[in-house]
Amino acid sequence: MARGRQFAVRGFGVLALLLAGAAGGGCGAGKGLSSAARQPGGANACARTRPGVGAVAYTAAASNGKPERVRQGAQVVLAKLGASTVAYVADEDDGTIHVVDLGSMLELATFDAGGTPGQMMMTADNRLLVTLRDKARVQVFEPTESPTGAMVERCSIDTAAEPVGLAATPDDATLLVTSGWGHALTALDAGNLHRKFQADLPREPRSIVVSDDGAKAYVAHAVGSAMSVVDLRGDEHRARPIPLKGADELPKFRARKRMVQMAKNKRTGAEVEGNAAAEKRERTSCQGFALAKTVVPDGRVLAPQVLVESGDTREPTSGYGSADGQPSEVSDVAVIDQGSDSPFAASLVVRSTRTSPAANGPDCLLPRAAAVNPARGSLFVTCVGSDTLVEYDAASSEPHGSELRRWRVASGPTGVAIDWASGRAVVWSQYDRVLNVVTLGRGLEQELSASSEPVVRMAVSRRPARAETADLALGRRLFHASSDSRISSDGRACASCHPDGRDDTITWATPDGPRQTPVLAGRLDGTAPYAWSGTGEDVKTHLTHTFQRLRGQGLKGNELDSLVAYITQMAPPPAETATASADRSRLERGSQIFHSDEAACASCHGKNGASPDGLKHDVASRSSSDTQDDFDTPSLRFVGGSAPYFHDGRHASLRALLVASDGKMGRVSHLAPADLDALEAYVRSL
Repeated sequence: MARGRQFAVRGFGVLALLLAGAAGGGCGAGKGLSSAARQPGGANACARTRPGVGAVAYTAAASNGKPERVRQGAQVVLAKLGASTVAYVADEDDGTIHVVDLGSMLELATFDAGGTPGQMMMTADNRLLVTLRDKARVQVFEPTESPTGAMVERCSIDTAAEPVGLAATPDDATLLVTSGWGHALTALDAGNLHRKFQADLPREPRSIVVSDDGAKAYVAHAVGSAMSVVDLRGDEHRARPIPLKGADELPKFRARKRMVQMAKNKRTGAEVEGNAAAEKRERTSCQGFALAKTVVPDGRVLAPQVLVESGDTREPTSGYGSADGQPSEVSDVAVIDQGSDSPFAASLVVRSTRTSPAANGPDCLLPRAAAVNPARGSLFVTCVGSDTLVEYDAASSEPHGSELRRWRVASGPTGVAIDWASGRAVVWSQYDRVLNVVTLGRGLEQELSASSEPVVRMAVSRRPARAETADLALGRRLFHASSDSRISSDGRACASCHPDGRDDTITWATPDGPRQTPVLAGRLDGTAPYAWSGTGEDVKTHLTHTFQRLRGQGLKGNELDSLVAYITQMAPPPAETATASADRSRLERGSQIFHSDEAACASCHGKNGASPDGLKHDVASRSSSDTQDDFDTPSLRFVGGSAPYFHDGRHASLRALLVASDGKMGRVSHLAPADLDALEAYVRSL
């Protein structure tokens, strides 16, 4: 028997076969971590012990006639098991991998993932890689001869904190891993899984694809208005940004805005500059969780995202964002040319002629997974919140304006894979624990038909010890509910500003002045009052105020209680620990400074920065549009991964904050450079 841990295999009957019509809807980068395998065996610890047995990676002929194997990670991975096609499904809530026969819709087996699985991918020799978001490692499994698709654990590879995305180069020589909280890209030798290099990335990287020639990696970011591109060849592997900001094409709006400004303000240089900004009406972007790469036409990277209009922060508004009635967030699919590493301009424009989302269904404001159908040139995107699978024309220069079809699926669709040989999409709905199989059709007329196609839904098993309480399940659905008029009037969900319970890096125009989105996950316990103004005495009160400013009708009773329960119990970002003695020594010194009377950090933020004093302070941070001078003391938990800083996001880094606020908020001018480094490192580790 192969070495490693053998998992129990459980056979299941058909748990559910339901038919439904389709609806018309930072911390450090893990430096110093070893990439050596955890299992014994040296260089061969991760190698297959019995090559050629068990499940093999899915391949099929694309429209160009070439067999294609998926070289990108996903929560749903297809494989061939004899004559059958099976789906491996990463169950984040249960910490398991499900094996489902797509022909019979039988759950053949489950096995322990070893942690909280993110994405999976099959290698050229058919090993299954699984990122474990809570364990900072990639788990490696080997197929067995079992007819159920069971696998055996071979080894695990250390990564930076919170590994998420996976990809392989076209020659299958290099494997790539993105780490969300660790903001890193790790390159591994595909043979022995030893580390080749690790590159630092901006905040919250997620999915990754590799260019057709294997020279570059493209990385999506959940926040930050940019994609990263990293050179894989040569000695330099620095991340370069590809800006993904958009703009509105709204001539009537621009003329009206200019006239309002001219009437309100004097003709000054500042006013002229303001008018120019109003004419341009830029939108930032976020929700960059997914990426896909076209096959025909080749050379394109597709990035589902959301374009955000956060309002003019120089003036108070009646709500969060723009005061002109335009949607603050709209769905988008950016198209990046691999040759120039630049986006198609048309893909970032919100046109005045754009069809209202209501014509087809709710806008896709929380895109979470994407895949292309190389047999037909379509892009498929799963939309959490509206619970839809949307098909776009992947050959279009602006796919968001070229929607072809959509299907209603079970709640929380976070993964998708395309079985293009059989003409079907396989969608994993995490919240309902349901695998959806969507019939796409293979003929052109059928492919583009507007008629409803059946969606087969199958519930998967769950370990009893992992059962989710009803209030938390309801709370999660409400947190991610887009187009719910009780939460907002323009489709925004709680998760729109707080992806993964964190922050969107955006400073919004509000009635009180500019306000930067704070982190929620892991930061609420013991930190009342809430909001930068300190007006929310408890979470429920603060949520009620938020719904009002989003022009939502509000939640009440059990629904509000469930949302509060979910928000206050969201899993915090993973912690990173210092491994080198020099790092530990520096953190100890930083802690001494933080808690000293001279620096006076702990006097307001409390021990370890986790217990703020609950008071408002004037730290000379009022901006021209603020309505108050003093602000609530925030918790510093996970502050190292939540740049920018201050209530209006004026400081891009912790060092800038520490230096610029000296004497107004703590004292650091007396510190030697080494001590200032130590204080910054300690605050970053909180």
